[in-house]
Amino acid sequence: MKRTSALLLTGLLLLSCLTGCGGAPASSADGGGTVMKDELYSMVVFSKGSEYFNWTYAGFTAAAAAMGSHIKTELVGPAEVDAAAESKALEQLVAKKPNGIVVTSADSATLVPSINRAVDAGIPVVGFDVDSPESRRLGFVGTDNYSFGCVAADIAATLTGGSGQAAILYVPGNVDLEKRLNGFKDTCAEKYPDLKVTAELNHEGEVVKAETVTLSLLQSNPEIDVVFVAEGLGATGAASAVRSLNMSGQVKVIASDFNTSTNDLMTSGEVAATIVDDPYFIGWNAFLQVWSAAHPTDRPSDNAPFGYVAGGIYCTVEGILSENLTDSVRDKYLNPPSF
Repeated sequence: MKRTSALLLTGLLLLSCLTGCGGAPASSADGGGTVMKDELYSMVVFSKGSEYFNWTYAGFTAAAAAMGSHIKTELVGPAEVDAAAESKALEQLVAKKPNGIVVTSADSATLVPSINRAVDAGIPVVGFDVDSPESRRLGFVGTDNYSFGCVAADIAATLTGGSGQAAILYVPGNVDLEKRLNGFKDTCAEKYPDLKVTAELNHEGEVVKAETVTLSLLQSNPEIDVVFVAEGLGATGAASAVRSLNMSGQVKVIASDFNTSTNDLMTSGEVAATIVDDPYFIGWNAFLQVWSAAHPTDRPSDNAPFGYVAGGIYCTVEGILSENLTDSVRDKYLNPPSF
């Protein structure tokens, strides 16, 4: 993929620049003995400790480590999905004045004031994973979520033969999940007109709520053929609902992302497929972008006084059927580092 190759080249150039240009005197020494000023970069998430965000943070810390031992990182955010708590965590970072912040938004609108206050305080902020496009964040690294939804629709058509009824679980207000919803619906309308989206349900990003709304849906409409859960947590709840109604052979569940629970459910046949992006790639490039913002160069920037940041960097998306689940997939997505 040409864009990916260009991004990797950009990362190498950044590393080369840092090694060759030296840095301000301070407290840590790099591999060549040069004293470098310590810098702190914060990753703010809305579900700290999740496997997905552990992978994004692994990429983030790996990119930071490549810069040198003077670069410090931290993972910040609530234990469970909570937009207000995430906003508060971001507000507390403003007083701490890290060199840069990357943030994924539990609710895109809720995070706008906190993101803007950080930028106003002179702290560069880059969005990742779930965007807050109405904020003044400097750039975004993540997934083309419309394409994510399109891939999910293709998988749904494979599972149903292109005909039947589909339901989508998502979180209204989360702009990226809404893009997945729209990509799924548009692809069905354009490519699979006999595959109808007959239900769009808010599961609030929670496993228990996903089980509740799926139970209610299937009890009221047992003709549903496929349920697409547009975020990474709810498939466990949807699969539980299908199991409790003894509809496992009838209703196909499509998950998003890949974690231990998804692996177990795909292995047992209770989740038919999942749609995956690349969280490590996202975390790695989010760090490079926010570091670039914190180190202005002669390269013209639309976000002065911050350095140049690309408007959008996107990873690849693929669908994986349970029958095609391999050890190489498991090695790539399971057992992230613990932080």
